[in-house]
Amino acid sequence: MNVISYIYGDRVVTDYPACSARPLAAFVQSCNDLLAGPSGYLSPEDSLVALELGWQTVGTSGTEPSVIHAWVAELLTNPTWGVVQYAKLSSTKAIYDIAELHRLAARSQQPTQSDWENAYSAAVAESRSYDGAGHPAGTHALRSAYESTALADDHHQGTVDAVTGSALRAHAFATGSAASARFAAITHDAIASWRQLASVRSAGGASSTLTSDRAHELVSTTP
Repeated sequence: MNVISYIYGDRVVTDYPACSARPLAAFVQSCNDLLAGPSGYLSPEDSLVALELGWQTVGTSGTEPSVIHAWVAELLTNPTWGVVQYAKLSSTKAIYDIAELHRLAARSQQPTQSDWENAYSAAVAESRSYDGAGHPAGTHALRSAYESTALADDHHQGTVDAVTGSALRAHAFATGSAASARFAAITHDAIASWRQLASVRSAGGASSTLTSDRAHELVSTTP
């Protein structure tokens, strides 16, 4: 992501470029770390995978709260990349209920505070039935769900970061370091979902091709 940050002229080069939504940048950075493995270095092939994922986050910053609600619902329950897949069957209802509240909020049908509080309490109660050490992916999946209820009151970046962080830990525990290709696919789906919900055009075109070529040059010359 720092390559994207450099190319797009951020005053301070960072893993969270101003042109990219922070949750998506976090997904890409986590994927980058898994691809790099214990050595901390990416192979040329994996560098291109990480760069392409980072490139797809360009233009996703500055979205409306409705998009965040809709995306969080997918983060929780999408059949392909949602964290609900890591929860015990008995716990899935708590996650689905919270996702439905986010979908209502995304449609400007704001649930009541009581709805959010009840959903939060149900998810927290379910999480207490878990052995965190024995079922870390499910534990973090539920944590992502109940943390997301705070979005009813605010859309502060810290809240979104916490929700995304818990979801990323759920995916990381479930896929493991040997399944970096699976994590890359999840990251791709998370980015594609955000772009679709926010109606962001595909990161393509003549000018972007030139910029992408410059990015590839930077990667290829990095020791």
